[in-house]
Amino acid sequence: MSRATALGLLVALAGPDAVILLSRFAGENPSIVVQLVLQAIFCGLAVAILLIVRYGERLPMDSIGLRMPTPATLYTAALLFVVGFFLLPFVTDPLVRAFGLDGAQAGIAELAKLPGWFRVVLGATGGVVEETLYRGYLIERLAALTGRRWLGASLATVAFALAHVPTWGVGFALAADLPAGIVLTVFYLWRRDLIANMLAHSMSIVIAMFTIVPAAG
Repeated sequence: MSRATALGLLVALAGPDAVILLSRFAGENPSIVVQLVLQAIFCGLAVAILLIVRYGERLPMDSIGLRMPTPATLYTAALLFVVGFFLLPFVTDPLVRAFGLDGAQAGIAELAKLPGWFRVVLGATGGVVEETLYRGYLIERLAALTGRRWLGASLATVAFALAHVPTWGVGFALAADLPAGIVLTVFYLWRRDLIANMLAHSMSIVIAMFTIVPAAG
């Protein structure tokens, strides 16, 4: 494993937790300016991954599934959105009610305090960053390191779920984020189209910000 890849894995695995740790220092009710700065740092993780791939590993962006979109990209994104936003809740909603309701309510209550435009920013950027870290980079590099694509994908999916524990709690992370990660991973392995994953993921979060979050108000 090259130093560049080791750095990329560190950014992808530890970067989100580092941003959460920084947010703890901002206090319980940070200003919107502070939250914008924190979100910019979070977005910087994806930028760092792209720079590592291009200039550190000297690999094409296609090595993390990032390529020029085609009509199939839109079709894949639409199908993934339908599966994740409309069908997956039939599985996850009962699990959340049974194991992760406290975490869900606490997380929604925090999001409900935010202005609408900032929720859009969180949703639009969140899907892009998470897909870059967990689907594009971690799946591809862990698969290369282990020699088994299924193992790399499984490890990346677990890392995705665990990254949500500090904010949403263990119950919600396992009941909702883990199944969502599995669906996102399956679609990535099927099409290997990172932009399709980004579009569907971000769209789902943005819509949820205005259909689920207001329930906490």
